[in-house]
Amino acid sequence: MKKGENIWQRIETAIVVVPYKSLDQLKKYREAIRDSGLNVNDCELMAIVEDKKEREILCHQSIAVFISEKDLNVLGKLKNDKAQKVLSRKYDAFFFVEDPPKRLEKLFGKTTKKLSVGLNCKEKRQNVNLETQEKSPGHLINFARQTLEKII
Repeated sequence: MKKGENIWQRIETAIVVVPYKSLDQLKKYREAIRDSGLNVNDCELMAIVEDKKEREILCHQSIAVFISEKDLNVLGKLKNDKAQKVLSRKYDAFFFVEDPPKRLEKLFGKTTKKLSVGLNCKEKRQNVNLETQEKSPGHLINFARQTLEKII
């Protein structure tokens, strides 16, 4: 995290975890990240899919890293190389859009991060929890940016 006037300006690396709905939705998140002023090359987009089969079909898409609860073995060890590589990095900010499944949330908790932000999460486990009625990717990322810009 670099030094800046507010929290948003200090974010250089970030990961945004979203529930997967469509590839179009993921493209909109990518655009929203770029439009927010963050460097898309230093930000990861991780989409949570329902099952391992769906992840295997989508894994060839370069727009996001896909992860499923089924990627965890009985002991909670991740069996998804792409997701493991992404989660082993250090991040300035970790954004959650809605609550992730409990087993994945435990895995995400092990990732090194300086700030955790929940967007429309029912469980208040993040450093900053934000709620808004609008669900569009552009609005959610912009809402997080505007709020974090106000925090010094």
